[in-house]
Amino acid sequence: MSYSECLQYEIEKTARMLQLSAKITFMKTIKLGITHDEFLILDTLINNPDISQSDLSKLVLKGRSHTSKIIVSLEKKEYLTRTQSTKNGKMIYNMIVTDNGLKLYNKALLVLKNEIEFWNKNLGDTTFMKNELRRIQNIIIEKVGDISLE
Repeated sequence: MSYSECLQYEIEKTARMLQLSAKITFMKTIKLGITHDEFLILDTLINNPDISQSDLSKLVLKGRSHTSKIIVSLEKKEYLTRTQSTKNGKMIYNMIVTDNGLKLYNKALLVLKNEIEFWNKNLGDTTFMKNELRRIQNIIIEKVGDISLE
């Protein structure tokens, strides 16, 4: 069996296809002047308001420098603000989604509702699938240790 025929490759290929599908959806459907990556950052900040930039990078599966570029873009568009403070003697940035950012996020969610319904209709109950993927992730961590997803 070749690598391109194994389960690992099929999972990798499916993940990449889902990612590209999401980006295409944002380009063709959302049309709100925001990218999929920017939406993902807003979504993560709204649902994790006190998150550090380092943890944000891990959750959105991007490197810190890439995440920083997206944050700067969102700041320029006035969808989020950053303020400096110190925590345990270290300089940190507090990231806050602005009212404009929240409005944009909610508009995007309305458009995405149809997309989410499409996937739910076609995939059905995904609980088993998500649990199996998490089980695979845990096996990977057991085998090679914790992996940074940057």
